[in-house]
Amino acid sequence: MRVGVVGSVALVAALALPVGAQEAAEPHGSGSVPLTAWGDPDLRGLWTSATLTSLERPRALGEQSELSNLEAAALEEQTASRRAQADGSSPPGSVGGYNQFWLDAGTTVTDSLRTSLIVDPADGRIPWLPQAKIDNDLERARYGVGPYDSWEDLDTGERCITDGLPNMVPIQPYNMNFHIFQTRKWIAILHEMYHEVRIVPLDDRPLLPSSAVQWLGDARGRWEGDTLVIETSNFADKTDLVWSSPWRASRPGFRLVERLTRVDDETIDYRFTVEDRNRFDRVWTVVAPLTTDQASRGVTSGHLFEYACHEGNRAVANILRGARAVERASSSDRD
Repeated sequence: MRVGVVGSVALVAALALPVGAQEAAEPHGSGSVPLTAWGDPDLRGLWTSATLTSLERPRALGEQSELSNLEAAALEEQTASRRAQADGSSPPGSVGGYNQFWLDAGTTVTDSLRTSLIVDPADGRIPWLPQAKIDNDLERARYGVGPYDSWEDLDTGERCITDGLPNMVPIQPYNMNFHIFQTRKWIAILHEMYHEVRIVPLDDRPLLPSSAVQWLGDARGRWEGDTLVIETSNFADKTDLVWSSPWRASRPGFRLVERLTRVDDETIDYRFTVEDRNRFDRVWTVVAPLTTDQASRGVTSGHLFEYACHEGNRAVANILRGARAVERASSSDRD
């Protein structure tokens, strides 16, 4: 959860770029898309991916690829009503989320009115291989349940590590903001969630050796016309860990291709393609617009807050103590 403003975080990310690499930008280019002083589309600034549109199409919608305007309005109204009723209350056992102030959840569906952020395949669902789908469902069933015999039984997010890439999609109702820094030769993306910073070179340098695997992979960027393309591979093998969203788990076969196109002053068309022959029967594509539009969308980008995940590290010990207390109580009842 967001706790406290840390203005220096953005500065740290900017200073991670080469000395002298920062250049002034012109506010606009010759067209409607802002350009940098050196002529590239300007992606810099604070962005949010908040939306009511889910990653996968709900099965209840069957083959329905888009909502009607009436259906979209009804969904938005129902969501606002539900949140208002929940505001200021917290269910027993909850450790947070006691009001809506701390959340960044979207209030509208995407402008396309699609029923999923997945646009390919046409059914709007992740195209799992049969065994991979079974493994995924087993892991999801385990998430948040235990058994908590070790700190390794908690997922990567609870342990304040990461929830994997890509992080620029609405995977939770908070921390969906991003700060993008840009120079001629570098792109840096500071994720509010897990305070992760991705620094992507834009030159033709070779990839790191295959032995130099990383949790967030090895990324290289390039411009294709007005679109920034980021290809990431060489992920570390962390498939033995628990992930809240297993499709995003760091693993050797995972390959991610992201495309960012500045559309206008308030929008980046963000889309990505996922490839992993060991888990999916085909590549699949997501479109998740990033926006800075405050008034019409009711979102809260504009500030990047500290993700104080040291609190999660404290909670790990308490979760394990709680599990031992439950075991002792169960043993006493049997006796």
